[in-house]
Amino acid sequence: MLFSTLLIGCAGVQRSPAESGSVAAQPTPLLADALPTPRLDGIAAERREVRFVSGDVELAGELDLPPGAGPHPLVFIIHHSGPVPRDSYGYLAEILLRAGYAVFRFDKRGTGASGGVYGCCESDDALAAYHAAIAQPGIDRCRVFIVAQSIGTQYLAMRFEEYAQAQAPRGVALLSSLLHADDIVRINAPIIVIVADSEPDLQAIGPEAAAAHNARFSSSAALYIAEGAEHTLFDIRNGPIDWTDPRWVERYHRGAMEALVQQLDTWRVARAPGKCERQR
Repeated sequence: MLFSTLLIGCAGVQRSPAESGSVAAQPTPLLADALPTPRLDGIAAERREVRFVSGDVELAGELDLPPGAGPHPLVFIIHHSGPVPRDSYGYLAEILLRAGYAVFRFDKRGTGASGGVYGCCESDDALAAYHAAIAQPGIDRCRVFIVAQSIGTQYLAMRFEEYAQAQAPRGVALLSSLLHADDIVRINAPIIVIVADSEPDLQAIGPEAAAAHNARFSSSAALYIAEGAEHTLFDIRNGPIDWTDPRWVERYHRGAMEALVQQLDTWRVARAPGKCERQR
């Protein structure tokens, strides 16, 4: 169920991820785990390799375009933690392409086709990737959306003004959000917060954070709590996830992803505030 107003009262332990030692009942997938190749044949009209520079390192990303005439609405993805390449979000590319969105994913430094060594500069690299994504032909700069997950939500909040200066997003999805009330209000855009019901500080990162954003920005926050999900929004109602089994990609939380696409579709057809720049 998608909540556009705060209708959920959830008790939670008020502690930070660092204090709790873990924000999840399951580990985050890393390079040693299975990362299946996305099944994009037939749903992507074009898979475009994009190289860009962050600092003195060349990084690699991919713009996947859906069928049909462009320009297409763009979803830009900011990763969760760990040395993960673009294919860690291949399942999400499949979902979003079917819904008619262009998708930009990238390899973190030191992973996939990206240069450098993993372990630094993640917020810099994500912002550089965003600049590369919005400069691509075939995307509609009036309909740009950001999907950030886990630590990516913190990177986005920390530097949101820089993202907005490059291209203000029409909406922002905070998957597995780590943002409490003081940080979430840095994001001056409509948002949806999608979090698992297993989070140790659910009340603070869910209802309280969404309420703070609504109070600051005139009820522009929606909240979805995924029942039976681990931190990265995979379904554990039938048991824990084995990240070494490639079939983990099939166990994404259906309700969470449906809520995401539903909200993107709502923002997609809404009247754009102010002026925006179209680029083909």
